[in-house]
Formats: sequence, C-alpha cells, structure tokens
Amino acid sequence: MGDAEHFARHRWGRAPQLHATGDDFADVLTLAEVDRLLSSTARRPEVRVMRSGAPVDAASWCTTVRLGGRQVPDVVDPVAIGRALDDGATVVLQSLHRTVPAVGRFASALEAEVSHPVQVNAYLTPPGAAGLAPHADGHDVIAVQLHGTKAWKVDGLGDVALQPGDALYVPAGTRHAAETAERSSLHLTIGIIRITYRAAIQRHLAGTTDLDAPLPIGYAADAADVAELAAGLAGAIGSAATALSDADPAALADVEHRRRRPRLRHEGHVASVVALDELGPGSCVRLRTGPPPTLTTDDDGRLRLDVGDRVLHLPAVAQPALDVLLEGGVVAVGDLPDLDEASRLVLARRLVREGVLVLDASC
Repeated sequence: MGDAEHFARHRWGRAPQLHATGDDFADVLTLAEVDRLLSSTARRPEVRVMRSGAPVDAASWCTTVRLGGRQVPDVVDPVAIGRALDDGATVVLQSLHRTVPAVGRFASALEAEVSHPVQVNAYLTPPGAAGLAPHADGHDVIAVQLHGTKAWKVDGLGDVALQPGDALYVPAGTRHAAETAERSSLHLTIGIIRITYRAAIQRHLAGTTDLDAPLPIGYAADAADVAELAAGLAGAIGSAATALSDADPAALADVEHRRRRPRLRHEGHVASVVALDELGPGSCVRLRTGPPPTLTTDDDGRLRLDVGDRVLHLPAVAQPALDVLLEGGVVAVGDLPDLDEASRLVLARRLVREGVLVLDASC
C-alpha cells in the first residue's frame, strides 16, 4: 500500500487509501482459474450469486450431480452461471485462501506481514452491475483489481476507479459501494480480521473470575433493589480495575505475540505420506512451505519442536539432524548427521507424517 511505514502509522485502521501496485497478480488468480473453479464441482457456499445486494435463488444456478454413487445437490452449473452473469448478477467465490493454492500462499504471506488473520474472496461482476448494495464491513478490506475496471464510492475518499493492479484499502466501518461500467470486472476482496486492543484486554480479564458471578435474581424487576445491583457492579469494577492495574504490558504483549500462529500450508503432504514406503537414505526431504518450526529444549533435555498447531517431543540425539533440516534446504536422508541409518529413517518418516517435511524429487 505504498510507503509501508506511512500506511501503518497514518492509514491502518484510520482512513482509506488507493495505491497502484504495478503488479497484475497473475500468479495469484486469473479469469482462467475462475473458469476452472466454476466448471468443476464447486458448490455452495464456496460460490454465491448476488444481484444489487440480494442473493439470487440458488435453484437457478445450481444443479444436482452424481458423485460416488450419491446424489450431491448445490453443485454449480457453469452454463447457468453464464446466464446469471449475462443477466447482471455478480459471482462471488468465497474463502479462496482455502480452495486455490496460489491464493492460499498469497494470503499466508500477507498474514505473516500484518499478523492479523486474512481471508480472501473474489467478485466477478458483468458490465453495468453492482453485486452488493452500499455497506460497511466489520473488518478491514483490501480490494485488488485483477481484470477490467470498477468504480468505487468510499466515505473519506470519494469516487475512485480501480484499474488492474490497483489496491484499495477500506478500514472497518467505512461505508462503500462499487459497480462496473462497460467492462466486466474481477477483483479480490482481502478481509483482514483485526485483532484489537479491546480483544487483548478482554482476554486478560477472562482470568478475573469475580466478573463471572451472575447479576442478582430479579435485577430488572420493577421492585428490584437497584442499590444491590450497583454494589455488585462496584465490586466487579474494582476487580477489573485491580486486574488491569496489576497487568504487566510487556507480559500481555508477549501473550498476544505468541498466540498468533501463522497459517499452515500442507501442499505435498499426502503425496509424501503415500511415498513413504519408498523412503531410503537417498531420498531427499525439505521443510513444508510456510513458517519454519521452532526448536527448544525441555528441562529434562528432550527436544520440543513447535510446528505451529502442536509440539513434537524428540530425543536430544536428534538435534544435529534437526538443525540441518531447519536451515530450510533440500537434504538427503542419508546425510542427516549424528544418527545411524535406521534412526535417520525413523526421524524422517515421523517428520513427514507429522507434516513437518515433504519429499523432494530433486535428489
């Protein structure tokens, strides 16, 4: 979004901004990939169809197909989708970070930069149409134009026209609307689910059990003793104030830092597990795509390998081999140091099964 430091200090969470990236994002999503998705067995709710802010009846663009001997409903009918587009409807592809590997990698990289959770949808809109009515989202949005142009009205920014490669940042709560003119438009909507100071403080207060006591029975009745309720609230406020005044900001910052785990990606995992029967000293392995695991030592000397969603416990003798693997390069199993051949195979097989390593065909 231009000067990253200026954006972080003056725009993030505060004001909209338009930026020309100079990138066509063809490595993230193309019309051809959208066509492939819609022509496969995509289903609701992966796909939505909207017209002027209202959903189009799914019966008009979905069908039932036979899969595995079963009748499966709500499968996208690509011909019906074409008719809907021709009739002015917008096709929404939801949660593409889960269904399209390139979008998933893009979302993971962005999430690693911003630390806040990221989700990605795409909007394919025909000429002279608007998929959604004017609205404000509860999360921050970055709209990235991929194909065609789209005219936006954004509170605080006015009228802007997005060309391919343009990125528009819209903070949560900012009212906006968009529509096409003479050409169809395809754009990504990147939702950033902001983690707020309020959420961090609420997590801290969750440990203050006094706040979980119920209000008095009948507190809202006409004859209720308001003084009793006020006294209870005074006590709760005091407990909260004590918890906040005793809080160590550095410790809270450490909690928030540790609780944000990067999105894990597992491309190549299934194929690697299937090929484990052929694993030998000459086989090559590498770390999976994404953030590397972290290696520490327990008080008893055993190794703790934090892989993001769980911790693996390993013998201390494996540390030299793990140090080599964590450097991130392609390694032949037979070259793992300080282990005999059987132990090398056991370690490699376990780390492949746990999704830490994938097999690499470069050896």
